[in-house]
Amino acid sequence: MKISTSTSLLTNYLLDEAIEKVTSLGFEGIDVWCGRPHLYRQDYPDGYVRALGKKIISYGLAVASVMPAFFRYPFSISSPLKSICDDSVRYMMDCINNAVLIGAESVLIVPIKTLFNQNVEEARKVFMQNLDKICDYAESKNMQLNLEVIAPYLSGFLCETKQAVQVIREIGSARLGIVLDTGHLNLSGEDPESAIVTAGELLRQVHINDNNGVDQQNAVPGEGVFDFTKFGGLLEKHGYNGFLSLELGWHYSTDPDPVLDKALQATKKLMF
Repeated sequence: MKISTSTSLLTNYLLDEAIEKVTSLGFEGIDVWCGRPHLYRQDYPDGYVRALGKKIISYGLAVASVMPAFFRYPFSISSPLKSICDDSVRYMMDCINNAVLIGAESVLIVPIKTLFNQNVEEARKVFMQNLDKICDYAESKNMQLNLEVIAPYLSGFLCETKQAVQVIREIGSARLGIVLDTGHLNLSGEDPESAIVTAGELLRQVHINDNNGVDQQNAVPGEGVFDFTKFGGLLEKHGYNGFLSLELGWHYSTDPDPVLDKALQATKKLMF
């Protein structure tokens, strides 16, 4: 297993500076956030994005994923408003284009919270329709997509690993895989080993963060109550050898360097 980090913690840096920070701290990979001032839509010329990809490779890093900015952002592929869905699908296509340019291994897909008074089944139906369009586009670009399983209070239809597997079966696209997130597992109460076994060969990435079991804190591993040592053993037992990607909370962003270093060292100590 290798360790990467999302650049979303480094929002006070431009993307090229964030890449240098991640490299200097000793990570093996990077997850490029697709919000401003990082890899948002068409903010950067194609040639510049390609050059960033070459720079990352020259530093010995892999681009584990690009991470579209769905959390607290105006994008949703399950919105009851068609205009929002259409723009969100275009945004995902922009993210896929940038992923190709920068040399990413995959693009993350996160279901957005179902709105109050929105029927969960209807939200899932809209999500599936739009996911199908995104998968078709990913196929044309030869890009992998990974669905993140999130806590129940954030999604009524993608909060268990078996639900993600069912989505993938219904869509029928070989482009789709699964991301497990330690923070969301801790909040949902889903048994970690059951989640790993259920995902099986579809498990493509693991997000690493901690919490108190009540709030989505995206804390440094060891600062909450999740058992990372046991989880690391389970991943090894079941043959997972992909990236462990740190995804820490924005509250750390005012002084991210020591936090990233602390999280990296904690992940190595607890999970290897």
